[in-house]
Amino acid sequence: MAASDLTSTAGAFDNAKGVAWAAVAVALFALIFVSGKWSGGVASAAQIIWLRYVGGFLCVVAWALLSREQGRGLATPQLPVHAVRAAAGGGGGMAAIYAATNMPVADATAIGLLDGFFTVLLGVFVLKEAFTPRQWGAALVCLAGAMIVVAGDGAGLHLQADTLLAGLVALAGAVLIAVESILIKTLARSERAIIVLFYVNLFGMLLFAAPALWQWQPVPAALTGAFVLLGPIAILAQVCNIQAFRLSDAALIGPVRYTWIVFGALFGWVLFGETPTTATYAGGALILIGGAGLAASRSRRSLPTAVPGAPGPPR
Repeated sequence: MAASDLTSTAGAFDNAKGVAWAAVAVALFALIFVSGKWSGGVASAAQIIWLRYVGGFLCVVAWALLSREQGRGLATPQLPVHAVRAAAGGGGGMAAIYAATNMPVADATAIGLLDGFFTVLLGVFVLKEAFTPRQWGAALVCLAGAMIVVAGDGAGLHLQADTLLAGLVALAGAVLIAVESILIKTLARSERAIIVLFYVNLFGMLLFAAPALWQWQPVPAALTGAFVLLGPIAILAQVCNIQAFRLSDAALIGPVRYTWIVFGALFGWVLFGETPTTATYAGGALILIGGAGLAASRSRRSLPTAVPGAPGPPR
């Protein structure tokens, strides 16, 4: 086999692994996103997110202590990048919550799905990542599947004057989430996983403290504990994301986010007895086909597959 064929095969294998890691991350985050239903409305979204960051921060601190990562072991020359990444992710989450509160949830979701396209655009034009026509086609298939699912719920982007602001906020949130994805990619190239996770949870905890206190509602201790336990789940999901961005380009990973529709429908059916519609099945099939096309793509710019000394997922 020619050297070029071996390189092409290796690139395809890295792409497949990167897409698989990203899909696992989406599944874990989808589980976190449905946690709002667990509380039956007794806890605010900001409260749940803040408790999640608290749990995540405690988890990372425990990880650092067990691995003897102290002092200079957690030092980073990219502290501003970590802060901006946390602000972008937190701002995007708060924008999504605001939009879903002030306009039909399906419409807010449809706008939020544009974060995948913004990630593609930023990956191509900012990071100068190579993206082939085949990959663009697979990304469009993913988007088409997502739109079918949203349209199947009887939703459309028919924004009225009173929901225009919420729609613009949702659009801004999608841009912020895409910016976070690009910053994760940048950090994953040079920072160890524990450092990326430590600072995002630290800054996230600080960022959401004020909104959480402002919207704080008394909840049973058991439910509070359950929300804190979302932190370790988020840590695992973030580790999966870091691995995905190390193996594949941001433009390739971005469209995989559309699989959250598939996992959301699955969790809704298993946990809440929500029956998926025909549109969910049809759109989900397209999303899976598009994801398979992305995984099988062979053309990507060569990137390091690991950062020296980077730890694996916490055990």
